[in-house]
Amino acid sequence: MTKDKNKFVSCLFKVPIFSHLTEDEQKGIVELVKVKKLKKGETLYNAGDQGSFLYVVHEGKVKISRYTEEGNEQVLRVLSTGDFAGEQALFTNNLASDFAITLEDSMVCVLDGSELKKHMIEKPEISVRIISELSKRLSESETKLESYNLDSVGKRVAQSIIKNSNGNKTFELPISKLDWASLLGMSTETLSRKLSQFKRSGLIDLKGQRQITILDEGKLNEIS
Repeated sequence: MTKDKNKFVSCLFKVPIFSHLTEDEQKGIVELVKVKKLKKGETLYNAGDQGSFLYVVHEGKVKISRYTEEGNEQVLRVLSTGDFAGEQALFTNNLASDFAITLEDSMVCVLDGSELKKHMIEKPEISVRIISELSKRLSESETKLESYNLDSVGKRVAQSIIKNSNGNKTFELPISKLDWASLLGMSTETLSRKLSQFKRSGLIDLKGQRQITILDEGKLNEIS
């Protein structure tokens, strides 16, 4: 195994389904990993691609999205260090139903699903962890869908501001306003109106397209 590979495959073990493995068990999985380096705007995979692969972001950000019948993009997730995608294809071998595009220069660990399944037969504890994690992801997706149906626009925006701030008063959004609106399940115009309302109410300050300063965290928490 090359030094370069050793340096980057550690990202794989940030994934919950692998983090419990012993050093010896990790070595067996590492042999299955390839490291892919991509520039900003490059495609990691396209809808319709065939193959069972798990993608784990080591550095950078990757946008997962799909398009509606009307041609509108719906952002599903934005992956950052330690996040992963493609877990469904590991077992179904279906064609990819979404697109993965880098939002900045990125390095991604790619795990071959067919080889992983062979390894899982030998290591059943890995199978248990994967099933548990997939169940968690399904529950989160259901909660997100329910939230979109029940939560107000203000609540969704306030929750997202708090989450993206990571405890900082001033922060830069990791994605464009268009992608942010899509991720929240609303139009860009609706998001802009709500941000402007928050600003007029003294909850936040806005600078440029991505910088947000939280002025009244308590009130944002009440709304969320």
